[in-house]
Amino acid sequence: MGQMDGMVAIVTGASRGLGRAIAKAYAEEGASVVISARSQSPTGLTGTLEETANDIRTAGGDVLAVDCDVTDEAQVNDMVQQAVDRYGRIDVLFNNAGAMVLGETILDIDAPRWEQLMRVNVNGPYLCSRAVLPTMIEQRRGSIINIGSRMATDPNQGGGVLYSASKAAVHMFSYCLADEVRDHNIAVNILSPGGLRSEGSAAIPWTQRDWHERVDPSAIGPLAVYLALQDASTFTGQLASRFDFGTTWGPGV
Repeated sequence: MGQMDGMVAIVTGASRGLGRAIAKAYAEEGASVVISARSQSPTGLTGTLEETANDIRTAGGDVLAVDCDVTDEAQVNDMVQQAVDRYGRIDVLFNNAGAMVLGETILDIDAPRWEQLMRVNVNGPYLCSRAVLPTMIEQRRGSIINIGSRMATDPNQGGGVLYSASKAAVHMFSYCLADEVRDHNIAVNILSPGGLRSEGSAAIPWTQRDWHERVDPSAIGPLAVYLALQDASTFTGQLASRFDFGTTWGPGV
């Protein structure tokens, strides 16, 4: 018996790194997991959606893999509909899909790059949240988890104007959405995982200076599971950071 038996969770950006780790953590706790990612990963990064699905199936988990670009409303709506058609409910949305640009100034970033990152980091959580909410509202319960960052609140963390601005938007989006859906017993929280030893981070030279402080994405699993179990009556509108609470998370912490 797992903590998430009978639950259905959607995890975006699940082809590698944190998304893969969280999808596996949810499946290990008994959830049926709907995983998504773009059909083509950025050049130079490893990992595929099918590999994540195979890992879950091999461990005895139930998984549905759906190619989905979270910046495309039609694809997002189709992913959510496939989840509802197969499982009949959606209990958790883990908005993990995102992009990172670090160590570059505004003059280094042209308008197309700015717009693309904002579409992924800000529009993606908006579109996915909007798509799952009718189902969660009907259920009178749900949990939406968005990926935040210390760089959203502290300009000295080195996030730069683009990434920090996108994450600041995610934080405020989460706080406001938590208030909007509180009466429907839906939790909305921010998970700030800190630096991770992931493929995406390894591809950014700027991150190598603190590589020894980074953790394996699997270490974030307990915190992600705890947040998945919440509703508006227990824990919502909060920022849960590894740096504040560590990687051991549970009731009473």
